[in-house]
Amino acid sequence: ITVRGGAPVGGIARASVEQGERVRIVVRADVADHVHLHGYDIMRDVAPGAPAQLVFTATLTGAFEVELEDSGLQIAEVAVSP
Repeated sequence: ITVRGGAPVGGIARASVEQGERVRIVVRADVADHVHLHGYDIMRDVAPGAPAQLVFTATLTGAFEVELEDSGLQIAEVAVSP
């Protein structure tokens, strides 16, 4: 996922995975912020030239927002199905 000029390039990224799958989300941004995966409560720092990487096993089902926490910008949604 690339964030440029205050918006995710190509719009909000949407991914569907199965429960139990290993997931890796890489975020590159032209601003310093925190990438937060709701529901799983994973947060990583992102900055220009320093991408954030969120790696987790999809144990919880539902739809989970990924946002740049400080700016409140939704950049992705991960849907986990049983």
